[in-house]
Amino acid sequence: MKGDRRFVVVSDNHGDMVDEVAAKALQSFLSDFDPEVRVHAGDNWDFRNLRRGASDDEKAASLVEDWEAGTEFLTSFFAGGKENWFLRGNHDERLWMFAHSATGLLRDYATDGIKRVEGLMRKSHAKMLPYDSALGVLDLGKLRVLHGYHTGTAACRSHANVYGNCLFGHVHSIESAAVASFQPAEARSIGCLCQRDMDYVAAKTGKLRWGHGWAAGIFHCDGSYTLTQIRRINDTFTAPTAFKSY
Repeated sequence: MKGDRRFVVVSDNHGDMVDEVAAKALQSFLSDFDPEVRVHAGDNWDFRNLRRGASDDEKAASLVEDWEAGTEFLTSFFAGGKENWFLRGNHDERLWMFAHSATGLLRDYATDGIKRVEGLMRKSHAKMLPYDSALGVLDLGKLRVLHGYHTGTAACRSHANVYGNCLFGHVHSIESAAVASFQPAEARSIGCLCQRDMDYVAAKTGKLRWGHGWAAGIFHCDGSYTLTQIRRINDTFTAPTAFKSY
């Protein structure tokens, strides 16, 4: 396995809406697996206050708690990584959207938030990509990572058709789909790390498909990869922390 590099991809902890059981399990896994390549695939913050159509309760929620929880998560996640990436999700992107379209205090808050995110990236030695269907796609050898640009029950198949072999978050579920092609292509949604019972999805039946988890594996020296999906079963996450080639 000389030359192989360990990697981990996580997504959708949503700031102060993080699921504490999942977050604790991830940190224990990182300590044991010690991946060189660490990718956060987006929605590190929830920013529900900035959501178009936010309720009065959402607008009144603490921005401070959301910001601090997301910052703490990213800082811990990137610690020890040799190649760190942050792919902004649609929730994170709200800062950039409001910095360009809002006025007054909201624009000032968004502009200040962007500076703080950029400072966090420098401190964590992480590179950041925007939430953009072309510019927000990370190529790591023969595997692509993105936040996600399709939703619904066909999300995996749609991503496989567009992006080929890829991992994504966004939909919060754990599933995969392969498409027929001369070069096999499979897309996998890797699950989330946030609470399932958030107010703005209270009446959405789609949340019943959500699953807590993340993806990890090794990149081989030729760009190919070996991948495993870690998922929550009751309150337990079971994961391999070593790979052996035969």
